[in-house]
Amino acid sequence: MNKKAQIAETLMSNVIYLILLAIFVVGMFAFIWQQSNNAAVWEEYYTKEITKIIDLAKPGDKVTLDVQKATEIALKNNVASLKSDVFNFNNANNEVCIKLSQGRASCYKYFNDVDVIDRDVQLGIPENVLNFKVVKKLRS
Repeated sequence: MNKKAQIAETLMSNVIYLILLAIFVVGMFAFIWQQSNNAAVWEEYYTKEITKIIDLAKPGDKVTLDVQKATEIALKNNVASLKSDVFNFNNANNEVCIKLSQGRASCYKYFNDVDVIDRDVQLGIPENVLNFKVVKKLRS
């Protein structure tokens, strides 16, 4: 009977290791899938660049950016709406969020005490552009 208990114990420990291995492999495939089209890299790039622009802007500045690459990646990754889902500005938290793939958005905070209003993504020829206006803080 002792041999049966040893076999059951060994089998149980192997099953636990196999389950942990399966979780690890699934996690690695999810990470590789997300990195395969560089969506995360481009999210970080656009988030940081827009944050730098907002930090250097003065109230009243109007900004127009070429976002052709970002919109191409978002289309390839089936993001729901290019006009409303890709580029978001959270004025309450002074945060820029960009989402180029299904899942989480990449967010970055800016330090300038301003609000971003009138965000508009214009899809056109020859390129897609993001327009927004930087204004004095609207809330107290």
